[in-house]
Amino acid sequence: MAGALATTGLLLGAYLWAPREPGAAAALAVPGDTPPDGSPRKKTVPGQAAPVKPVPERPMSSYTTHFTPGEPRVRNIELAAESLDGHVVAPDRTFSFNGVVGPRTKRRGYVPAPAIMGSRLVNDVGGGICQVSSTLFNAVFRAGLDIRKSRAHTMYMPEYPEGREAAVSYPALDFTWRNDTGQPVRIEIAYTASSLTVNLWGERKYEVRSKTSERYGFRPYRTGVGRGRRCVPMVGRKGFEIDVWRTLLDDGRKVRREKFHTEYRPQPKVKCA
Repeated sequence: MAGALATTGLLLGAYLWAPREPGAAAALAVPGDTPPDGSPRKKTVPGQAAPVKPVPERPMSSYTTHFTPGEPRVRNIELAAESLDGHVVAPDRTFSFNGVVGPRTKRRGYVPAPAIMGSRLVNDVGGGICQVSSTLFNAVFRAGLDIRKSRAHTMYMPEYPEGREAAVSYPALDFTWRNDTGQPVRIEIAYTASSLTVNLWGERKYEVRSKTSERYGFRPYRTGVGRGRRCVPMVGRKGFEIDVWRTLLDDGRKVRREKFHTEYRPQPKVKCA
C-alpha cells in the first residue's frame, strides 16, 4: 500500500527498541580487509587508569563485522572504537557502553549518518554507532560473559547475526554486561576501511554453545515516500521473529541455558522526494 512517510513526528522514545529475552551467541570471525601496511588500525585511550590486577593476556573471544568503506557512519564507528579500545573491566564490575563511549555529539566529532528510529532510517548525529555495540555484543556473548541489559534494533540489519545485536542510544538505551570471571577483562578493538573487530582478553569461565531458530511470524512491508534532509532511502524488508539460545557449560556440565526472542518490524520501501 502506497503512502506518504514523512520523517517528522518520529518519537525518539521508540528509538531502536524491540522485545527480546536475555540470551544469544556468536561465531568466531576473521578480520577482513587491512590497510596498506597489512595490519588493522588500532588506537588506545590515553590516560586510562591501570587495573587493580594484572590483565591476563589470553584470548577469550573475537568477532568481526563489515561495512561499506567511505560511508558517513565510518567516522562514528572509528570514534566509538577508539573510546573502547584498551578499556579494562575489573572483576565483578558492570560495563556500560554509554558510560564508556559517552554522548555522541558534533562537538566530539560525530557526524550525521543513517540511524534506526522506530520503523524508519533517518540521518542523525552518531548514526551507525550500533555497529560497535553489536560487534562487542557478539564478542561478549561468545566469551560467555554475563549480559545484563541489551535490546535488538526494531528492524533487522544484515550487518549483524539475526537476534544477536545490541542497539544503543545515549543516554537511555544502553548495553551492559558484568565481568563474572574473577579476573580482569580487556577490550581490544581494531578496524580497517571496511571491517571492525573486537577481541576480548581474560580468563574464560564457560564453554559456549548456541542455536538459532528459523525465521517465523513474517509480516509484509509497505511502500512510501519520505521528505526532508533526514530522509534515507530504504529497500524494504519483511518483519519476522527469531529465537537464539545460548548454553553455558563448565567442564562439560550445563550451568544454564538462555534465550533471546527478537521481533523485527517490517522495513518499509522508501523513496526520498
